[in-house]
Amino acid sequence: MKRTSFNFKSYRNNSYFFKAAVFLMMLIFIIPACSGKSGEERVAADTCDLREIVDMEGNRISVPENLERVALLGGPTGQVAYILGVQERVCAVTKTIVTSELVGIFDPSIKTRPVVRTVSGTVHIEELIKANPQLVIAGDIDGGIVQKKTSIPVAFFSQGMSHGVKEVKNEIRFYASVFKAEKRGEAYCSYLDSMVSMIKKRTSGIPEKQKKVIFNGYGTGHLVTLGGDTFIQERIEIAGCRNAAIDIRTTGKKEGLHSGLGEISMEQVLAWDPDIIVIDMGSCDEFEKDERWAPIKAVKNGKVFIQPAGVFIWDRPTAEAAVLHPLWFAMTAYPERFKDISFSDEVRKFYREIFGFNLTDEQARMVVSGLFKSKIMKGVK
Repeated sequence: MKRTSFNFKSYRNNSYFFKAAVFLMMLIFIIPACSGKSGEERVAADTCDLREIVDMEGNRISVPENLERVALLGGPTGQVAYILGVQERVCAVTKTIVTSELVGIFDPSIKTRPVVRTVSGTVHIEELIKANPQLVIAGDIDGGIVQKKTSIPVAFFSQGMSHGVKEVKNEIRFYASVFKAEKRGEAYCSYLDSMVSMIKKRTSGIPEKQKKVIFNGYGTGHLVTLGGDTFIQERIEIAGCRNAAIDIRTTGKKEGLHSGLGEISMEQVLAWDPDIIVIDMGSCDEFEKDERWAPIKAVKNGKVFIQPAGVFIWDRPTAEAAVLHPLWFAMTAYPERFKDISFSDEVRKFYREIFGFNLTDEQARMVVSGLFKSKIMKGVK
């Protein structure tokens, strides 16, 4: 039998077949390199189109040009996805956003998101891997765990209990750059700046001695507060008030589940004699029935209030509370300066324009009265 030989030179000279063969060889090598891997071995990109992002700690991370699956591992930070309108691209979350009643009303699909984090330091790695994120955004503790146990790219946020308006805007802009949602991010920042400016304009000129003193507490039997070195100081000052606990330092401290809280004594509260008391648990009636609190001005004048709560509790440095909390403080302290404004209307306007949530009058009332707080706290636990 005559052996047939392969003439490579002749084959190469046929440009059509030669180019087709070269293209086929390129596909053989390129497709596996770009396809990525699943589980712990997956790479940062699902395609060869990458871009570099810089997280809030200055780290540079390569991610796919268009991120479609991001895990948000931060208690209050899940709300940022709604502010930016990118909630459909969030593939895994923290328990608090899933248990938020307000979020559940307007986005029932949140219940189907994998919960891969409960509290700080508790990350369910197997569930995270199953969620198959292209990027994880987390704080130092949770992000460190993910880096140690997986090869999933991690971007770190730097939210802390001392973060005020400037830092909240920086955080929103960071997330906006990750999701390419800069327009929505700037819309929030403009809204926040306008709100702060309006409040300050209406409360300016109040003599220091006439400014209302606010004690941001938690209940008759739970004597803790946020100190003057936390974000609450700025919010109270924006409202034209004075923080009773201005000289207390609590940043970095942890009281139960609430970081940033410090224990105080009943003697300190009596000495402060605040005009307004804001509580986070229990009822206002408890103060009237407790003889220890009877001498305090706020109790005698019926100025004990339960703190509002919406997507998340407001005594945290979140984007939601940065806008609404100072306004609530100001309108509570100086109602005569805000006669033309309905706080419920402002709440509805904010959630409509920033979150895309069209609250009913009843839902707005629940935010103002703190009735959404109980389920949020179950998520924190």
